[in-house]
Amino acid sequence: MSLIRLENVTKLYDPDLILDDISVSIEHGDRIGLIGRNGTGKTTLIKIINGMLANFKGKVTSAKGLRIGYLSQEPDLARDCTLRQEMLKVFEKRRALEDKMLLLAEEMETQEAPDILARYARIQEQHEQLGGYDYEHEINRILGGLGFSESDFNLPIQVLSGGQKSRATLAKLLLEAPDLLLFDEPTNHLDIKGIEWLENYLNIEYNGAVLVVSHDRYFLDKVVRKVWELAEHKIKIYRGNYSKYIETKKVEQLVGERAFKKQQAFIEHEEDFIRRNIAGQRTREAQGRRKKLERLERVDKPKPDAPTIKLNFTPETRGGNDILRCKNVGKTFDDKTIFTDLNFEVYRRDIIGIIGANGTGKTTLFRMILGEEPPTEGEMWVGPTLKFGYYAQELEGLNLDNEIIDEIWELRPQQTHGEIRSFLAKFLFLGDDVFKRIGNLSGGEQSRVLLAKLLLANANVLLLDEPTNHLDIPAREALEAALAEYPATLFIISHDRYLLNNLATKLLIFDGTPGGTANLFEGNYAEYIAEQQEHQENQQASENEQASQRSETSPQKSKSKSKRKRKIKAQRLVGSN
Repeated sequence: MSLIRLENVTKLYDPDLILDDISVSIEHGDRIGLIGRNGTGKTTLIKIINGMLANFKGKVTSAKGLRIGYLSQEPDLARDCTLRQEMLKVFEKRRALEDKMLLLAEEMETQEAPDILARYARIQEQHEQLGGYDYEHEINRILGGLGFSESDFNLPIQVLSGGQKSRATLAKLLLEAPDLLLFDEPTNHLDIKGIEWLENYLNIEYNGAVLVVSHDRYFLDKVVRKVWELAEHKIKIYRGNYSKYIETKKVEQLVGERAFKKQQAFIEHEEDFIRRNIAGQRTREAQGRRKKLERLERVDKPKPDAPTIKLNFTPETRGGNDILRCKNVGKTFDDKTIFTDLNFEVYRRDIIGIIGANGTGKTTLFRMILGEEPPTEGEMWVGPTLKFGYYAQELEGLNLDNEIIDEIWELRPQQTHGEIRSFLAKFLFLGDDVFKRIGNLSGGEQSRVLLAKLLLANANVLLLDEPTNHLDIPAREALEAALAEYPATLFIISHDRYLLNNLATKLLIFDGTPGGTANLFEGNYAEYIAEQQEHQENQQASENEQASQRSETSPQKSKSKSKRKRKIKAQRLVGSN
């Protein structure tokens, strides 16, 4: 039996139709990615599956005793306990049995009674069936995997940041190990290390089913084996991961266009014959062809892709070839060292992807480049002819009281009302949308306004701090395409590995240790992962060699061969997605 089955589900938010006659099922072990543009009803569908919405037409059937875990974008945690105490709530049954065992053990110390020993044995067996005492280790392992340090475990929930609360909610869900996990953007508050840990956990350790809404294309490639595409209120199912879905969609589009053109040519030929012969000697044949044409099942014209944002970044001035030089640069706030010993150079048209754990100083580095923070030690040289454009992760730089049109008009006061509206239409702000107050916009809409302002800056160096966080997949692809054509220099802080793989020419990798440093790697993300794997393999081989006490050492490979090997591995990594 299916874990859950939806039959003819229809949902309206009067007067708008959201879901139309949806019939799908989730089976044991399914790994499903739910794909769709922002606002198409993905979260609505998940809430129906989870039983949080009841006002809909159709039927939802669940397997008996089905346990569902739901990770929403709004964390739901108690404020009056610590992080560790919140995790321990998952194991209340086991802890209650431990209390009973402790009381019985105390009784056995004062009296020898067979019935007490038998009760103790029964409770101990129940405790072991539930997993025994391993939960303390499991809590530490999962919290650690999601980026918490041991010093965080006893922090009160109320002092945690929004991102930490989201990670804590995810940790609690994984500890509960439900039959079905419903994820709504699970990677939003994870750094790359945390995302990779989650991928590994879901692929190797978790045996239940997963339905995930995510705009993280790399994550979808690694985790899902089936894609539900939600478009025009309907769901279409595709087998395979995200890359396979994209490949299948392209083939479908091509086949659909060819079939439509072929049928249109046939119809045109038949109609021409009918016109020429309907009143002539071949009238009966023309009438027969007309009847066949009337009965012909028409191939629908392939629908064009839904509109997405249109971006074209153009620098006003070229700027110099030397962009940035860091020599032994370090930064300290009060007694806390953020990073030390940064040594690297950046040149015009470099695309620097910046990765590392949260809190290692990536955004601080941006503020130093912009001149907002001085280095505590070392020398940082910034090119004198540079004009910066800055996209802040927290969407700073927007006046929340402004209407969208006024926010843009302030940058181009010489332009007419119509010109500003035409410009905003490129960012999907149409009609009365331009009069919306920025403070009332969603995160995705605010991102589009900030991108519009960034485009108008005509900068020759762009500093982008998590630019894809609030964007759906089509908007991410449009941004990627625009940045790929940008004839200047880019610094991109991101955990979007798909973007880093497609754009970055170099990676600045923060090592994640307190007061650590960052190193520059020549290549994209896949090449970096290939090098890491090669290093681990070499290290393992060295350990095996030492363990077997071999006296001979394998000849060291040349750097060029090593680089070629990394590139081959990188191509395999990309090809496997």
